[in-house]
Amino acid sequence: MPNNPMADDDDAFAPSWEKDDKTTSLLGDSIQTNDETEEIGNLTLGQLRRQREQLEQSADLAGDTRRVTRDARRTLKAIAWRVFREKLTLIGTIACLLAIDFALAYRLVSNHGRL
Repeated sequence: MPNNPMADDDDAFAPSWEKDDKTTSLLGDSIQTNDETEEIGNLTLGQLRRQREQLEQSADLAGDTRRVTRDARRTLKAIAWRVFREKLTLIGTIACLLAIDFALAYRLVSNHGRL
């Protein structure tokens, strides 16, 4: 709306019922704009609540995943330690059997075939 000083003068001389109609119309427009803004705000608030719930669920799921990963890592370490101990036991057993075999072979050679 152009800034025209003559338009203000025209409004000053307009009948009061026209002024009331303009005021009522402007008030109605303001109320409608306010209602639309409130509706948009409520929709936005609803979306933000849903996003918050999704983020909370994601955080809970991430925490569960961390716990499962930690438990799996602990289990794998226990299995690896058990395998290592079994390997050491097997190596010790093989070393003992080799020592016995060498001792028997030496005895056979040194006693001309008799134990």
